[in-house]
Amino acid sequence: MNSLLAGFIAASLAFLINRFAYSVWKDSVIVGAVPLVEEVSKTMMAYFFHTSILATHFAFGVMEGLIDGLGGRRRKLAAVSAVLAHSLFGWATAKVTAETGVVGVGIAAGILVHATWNAVLLFRTVKR
Repeated sequence: MNSLLAGFIAASLAFLINRFAYSVWKDSVIVGAVPLVEEVSKTMMAYFFHTSILATHFAFGVMEGLIDGLGGRRRKLAAVSAVLAHSLFGWATAKVTAETGVVGVGIAAGILVHATWNAVLLFRTVKR
């Protein structure tokens, strides 16, 4: 239950911060500020609520997926992608945190994976 609450709060916080960042820096936030804001908010909420990093990232992905899914068939693919991607970022963060014992290093790993994911998606979108 704490993972759901942590994921919801992280998603709400990230939404507000990302919205502001986008108004200032436009599309460049997709590979910079967005991964930073989201990975820090998800992981720190998991720590604050003493719950699973992976489960909190999954819950965040579900929240994002619900928002993304409000639309046509293509939006439903984005919704599923959000859940899978945020679960991947959570796994990377949790794994590196467990291996190193340092949450900051785990967050850095999550940011790196997230930024790479966003860059690939952005490149594929622009290429079309």
